[in-house]
Order: sequence, then structure tokens, then C-alpha cells
Amino acid sequence: MSGKALLALACLVALLPAMPAQAAAADESPRFAATVPFHDCHGMICFQASIDGGAPHTLALDTGDIDSMMLADAAKTMQWQPKPVLSNGKPVPGFKDGGHHVLTLGATQLPVHFAVVGPASFGPVRLPADGTLAYTALKDRILQIDYPHHLLRISAPIASDAPAGHAPGTLQLIHFGHYGPPIVVGGPFDVDGHPVHAQIDTMYTGTMVIYDAALAKLGLHKQGTPKLFDFTDGGVEMLASTARSLGFDGHRLLGDDPTVYFAGHGKNPVHQPDGLFEATVGNPIFAHSVVTLDFHAMTLDVRPAG
Repeated sequence: MSGKALLALACLVALLPAMPAQAAAADESPRFAATVPFHDCHGMICFQASIDGGAPHTLALDTGDIDSMMLADAAKTMQWQPKPVLSNGKPVPGFKDGGHHVLTLGATQLPVHFAVVGPASFGPVRLPADGTLAYTALKDRILQIDYPHHLLRISAPIASDAPAGHAPGTLQLIHFGHYGPPIVVGGPFDVDGHPVHAQIDTMYTGTMVIYDAALAKLGLHKQGTPKLFDFTDGGVEMLASTARSLGFDGHRLLGDDPTVYFAGHGKNPVHQPDGLFEATVGNPIFAHSVVTLDFHAMTLDVRPAG
């Protein structure tokens, strides 16, 4: 055998031990049942899905709410028969039970329970979609949001005994305030190098809003220029300021001096979580990232887009 052949064989043998590890790493990556394009709608994530086999409707992804919602006029066009929701024996105004329906996303189907609401449920500005898809519809699935390429990837339901893949961050369901619903909180985020746990809310169109109870321990002061967020808490004012850095797991998510927000002083106050977590992050903080939320293993990964 020639010297070149021996050298080639030695190189091949040297590579062999690495191949199983590479294959194992590939096996750990999520397998997605659907890849769905999305578009920016007033800073939110909007996508189209067929409902009950009918015509496509536009939905906004909402990781900040437990209820998937359909606007009443869209429900009417689909001939839904919503039922009243009672509280203390009386119908809740502007909120009805729309029942269970099936979304077709690519080659997979997603069962969803919808509430039917009026346009005022989202504040003074009309929602630029027919409804919303809440995080609760993705239980035991993996959701990946590829922000630069405007793609949503959704896995099939994951079996209870399936091994969890590795991710640097975690997800928790924490009540928003002592009396609020359970919402998705993740970490490790950071602002100016200080660690924060933050709600992940795809209906929030700012980078990060830092709540009053966290200001002292983060060494921050509430200041900035008022800005109205139409679809947060029915329309609220926040104060736009700057930080030195915003990050996740030790790497920066945006460039130098990124915009951050504080609760403003408008007539409609920002709802605050009673100190149970420090901040809420929205879509702009992930502009250059791929975000993977595993609602089975309850892990979080935020990586630069490749």
C-alpha cells in the first residue's frame, strides 16, 4: 500500500470515533412535524392556518396568554355556535366558549380550544389577525421561532418517556401576580450583566420591559420617553430608555446600547407580576435569533441564526 493510501486510511480511522457522537448530536435535535411561514403584523407574529378543514385564517402567536381567541366576526364566518361563559351565574360580557377546533399546520393537525371575543378585548386598536394561538395549545410539543427567516417549526406531541434534549435555559409556568394566570417565564436572560427571569410574550412588541420591583437590585432607574404599546394590557404606556447590553446565557442578543422599557405613567397602568419575576421580553429582542421553547421538557434555547 502506498504512503498516500496509508495516510488516507489513518485519517479515516481517526474520524471514525467522532461519527457516532455526531450522529447522536443530530438525533438530539428536535424533529418538527410542521414548518409554517409567518409575517410581521404590527410587531407580532402572524401566520395562516386552515381551521376545521376550511379556508385559511390569520392567527397571531401568543405565548403570553392561556386562552386561544377568535374574534367574533371571524367565528361567525365559520358558523361557530359559541356558548356563554358564566361567572357567578351571569354571562361574562365579551367572552364566549368557542369550543374545540382543529388547525392544519403543514402536514400536522393541532387541536385547539378557542374563546370567542369582541375586538375590544385587545384594546382600542383592532387586532391585525382573526385570532390568537396561545401557548397552552402547544403542550408537550416543541415550538421553534426562527425570527430572521420568519418560520415557525412545531413538533408532534412528545411521549412522556422521551429523553429530553440539552438546552442552556429553562421554562417555568409562573402566575402573573398572585392572582393572575400561569404564564411562560424563562431564563437565563440578563440586562447589563445582571441575571433576570422574564416572561416570554410574543404579543409584546418591545425588547424587554423591566418591572418596578426589580429596579433596585438591577441598579436601574426608571426614565425614558413615553411610548404606547397598543396590544399589551389593552394599550399601555412604557418608557423607552437604553441599557448597556441585553443577553441570554452569557451572549449578547442585540448590539450596544439596546432599547429597554420601564412601566409608564399612563391612565391604563402596566400590569406587574408582584415581584415573581423581573421582566418581560418581546419579539424585537430575538430579531437575530432562533428561539426553541420545549413545552414538554420545559427548556429554553436562544441561539444566533445560522
